[in-house]
Amino acid sequence: MFQKFAQKLQTFMIGRNGVDNLGRFVLVVAVVLLLLGAFVPDGTVGAVLSYLALAAIVYGYFRMFSRNVGRRYRENCAYLRLSRKISAPFKRAGKQAEERKKYGKTHHIYRCKNCGQSLRVPKGKGTIKVTCPKCGASFTTKS
Repeated sequence: MFQKFAQKLQTFMIGRNGVDNLGRFVLVVAVVLLLLGAFVPDGTVGAVLSYLALAAIVYGYFRMFSRNVGRRYRENCAYLRLSRKISAPFKRAGKQAEERKKYGKTHHIYRCKNCGQSLRVPKGKGTIKVTCPKCGASFTTKS
């Protein structure tokens, strides 16, 4: 019986968008809104949170069952671009902290003034000329 249902569901979803990153995000926001609404005392704020959660669920399912795959794809790409813009500085800061932890005692880490590339230079070598492998710019610094 379950296999029949799974087959019917698969044939129903042919040509539809399905779940993508934006759809997952919208449904997670809906769950968070529902949980917040459960902890807010009854009143206007709780009702507004419940209605927003319901709207998010409806929009999430609308996206999932939509046959306009091209439009949903463009929306998902715009969401991914925005989420990368937001998360990129945090990832970069994490990488820099990891790099400092790993090489902090044996190397200095400089940034190329021309292109922003991170350059790792060994400590204790005196005044040296550093050349950026990315753009070819060079500068003199103490190591």
